[in-house]
Amino acid sequence: MFRRRWSGLPADPIFPSDFKELGYFINEIDEIRSVEHPDYYFKYYLTKNDRWNERHRFAFNQAVGREIHARLDAENFTIIPLPLGTPATEPHVPVRASANLATASSRVVILFGESCQPLGVLAHRMIGGKGGIARGSVLSFVAALGAQPSSATDPSPPGVLLANAGELWWWPEGRCGLTPADRHCVPMASAVHVGRYHNPKVNEVEGNRTVGEHVRTVFEAVLTGGLVKESAKLDIIAVGDTAEEVEKYLNDDKVWEKVGGKLGSMVVLGGCYSSKQFKCDGLTRFMAERARAYIIHDAPLDTPLAGPGGNPSMVGLTSYGCPVFSAGGAKETETMLIEAQSAVLKWMKEVALKGEAYKNAVFEIFGDNDNGSVAEDHDSWWGTAKGSGNAEDDAEAQKNTAVASSGKENEAAIHTNTDAAMSKVKDDTCVAHKNPELESVGVEYVPSNGEASQVPRTSVTNAGETEAHGERVKPSNSFDAHDMKELVGEIEDLKIKH
Repeated sequence: MFRRRWSGLPADPIFPSDFKELGYFINEIDEIRSVEHPDYYFKYYLTKNDRWNERHRFAFNQAVGREIHARLDAENFTIIPLPLGTPATEPHVPVRASANLATASSRVVILFGESCQPLGVLAHRMIGGKGGIARGSVLSFVAALGAQPSSATDPSPPGVLLANAGELWWWPEGRCGLTPADRHCVPMASAVHVGRYHNPKVNEVEGNRTVGEHVRTVFEAVLTGGLVKESAKLDIIAVGDTAEEVEKYLNDDKVWEKVGGKLGSMVVLGGCYSSKQFKCDGLTRFMAERARAYIIHDAPLDTPLAGPGGNPSMVGLTSYGCPVFSAGGAKETETMLIEAQSAVLKWMKEVALKGEAYKNAVFEIFGDNDNGSVAEDHDSWWGTAKGSGNAEDDAEAQKNTAVASSGKENEAAIHTNTDAAMSKVKDDTCVAHKNPELESVGVEYVPSNGEASQVPRTSVTNAGETEAHGERVKPSNSFDAHDMKELVGEIEDLKIKH
């Protein structure tokens, strides 16, 4: 018998975590380019072996992280380990704080990034490609915040805290946290080992095992750990899946009693937490009055798309419990804060300057329908919303919420407006349109008030063929585009036969 010894397995590739040694440099416009080909960005497909490519990218990302943290150090951002007081050599999750975090008396901005990104990184696709390091990371974000006042009476910049929902897996050999993807790219015993075993006792950090735990730990460190002053208001920016965990944490009456009074404003980018899940009245009111959400849409940046109850003319989730806006040129969740940064910070500044007097304005809603723009029918965005939502179930859920919050005396009016909204949804989605191509061969469409179009009447004269044709296009309440295409083909066949 023959057997392969462990020593005979191919060694895991090793790459240096240094731009120069990897063959890259940072040019004058802050983009990472190839030394050999200065017009080219980072090259992932180094070989046909995925393990080599992954190890190479891991080393490149480590070099990117060192560059970002070196620049944050230059801006006097300090590292705070969580749990608080944990030595740097023990399992911990690092977060970054501006030098004035403990002294900011008016406002502190907390950024919760995606759970797939390392601390300080917004989008590796932009850091390693067109856009550069500062634009693709938090560097441009903290620089813009540094130019803002904290409030109308405090011209000093707000404090900044960068949470770290991505690096929750502790790497003992590297003495640092890693993202879910990077943990599989660390050096292994050989290049053909399947992956890295997860040992809860070794790789998990107390109070930071999940994204939800990390969110809770950050808030508790801020509220009870003495990281910020009692007088400072908290402005929250949450991206992607982490935004859902932030809203889940705040959606609790006991938590809201401790946190609610400290919040100044909140921005959700790319989250998926529906307002139908809100059970805390304080959060519901806060989201409607002092929060906003951004979603990926082809409309220009900051175009209003929906009110707190959503927009029934749009496809996808729009019921965020707050005004919803377009993120402009963003095509991926990770680029949303990059593309919408100017609008997000401008709005947060406006809220901070107006203070407690600020409440969200009412916008004309931009709709994805033939009318182009649809004004939402409501009295107030958080009170008695009238049937706005994504579909019939959203309208029904919002009707129930409005009845509970406004009292039984408004129930009849809410039912009336909700039923009208639900009827409008049906009318907008079930309208028959004329087709010149069918009219030319004697086909007439008969719309039926909100129901699907009836089977067309034709001018075919052959009784036998008409009967056969009728069997193939039996009346249906779900006459759709696919049926239309089949019908056109059948009519063409009949024309050829005649």
